Amino acid sequence: FALRFECIQPMYNLVKRQAEVELLPMAQSEKLGVMPYSPLGGGLLTGKYGPDKRPGSGRLVDNKMYKTRYSYDWMYTAARHFADFAANHNYSPASLAVAWVAAHPAVTAPIIGARNLEQLKSSIGSLDIDMTSELRDKISVLSPAPQPATDRNEENSKDNYGLR
Repeated sequence: FALRFECIQPMYNLVKRQAEVELLPMAQSEKLGVMPYSPLGGGLLTGKYGPDKRPGSGRLVDNKMYKTRYSYDWMYTAARHFADFAANHNYSPASLAVAWVAAHPAVTAPIIGARNLEQLKSSIGSLDIDMTSELRDKISVLSPAPQPATDRNEENSKDNYGLR
């Protein structure tokens, strides 16, 4: 009997779902722990943003990596639909976003981050949500399912965060 302490930490949230293509199925198959980061999409899924309400400053604008990662119009549209869905079901968008990530069968626990107590309470509020498969499915259709993997650099290569 050997105990394995192995886990992966993919980015995973409602607007960045590429982990569903290969990583999450592989983790389930190999019985690996999964601790996804960025369940709030860099703040995009907190309910503050939408196609008509983009940030004027902050990481989604000022940080090249976040700007590249979350700058697509469809993501802001999905974020608005998600926030509306959360409001219509009496959930905090941040709590619901973390609960959606945590409810994936491959996920062990999402990694959350907070700059203040209010943000921490919002993320921890995910523990109070009964994320049924039906509820998770209703949320999942708010963003496109990821395409099959074709390239290891899913981000636009011309905007590779200045790393190359």
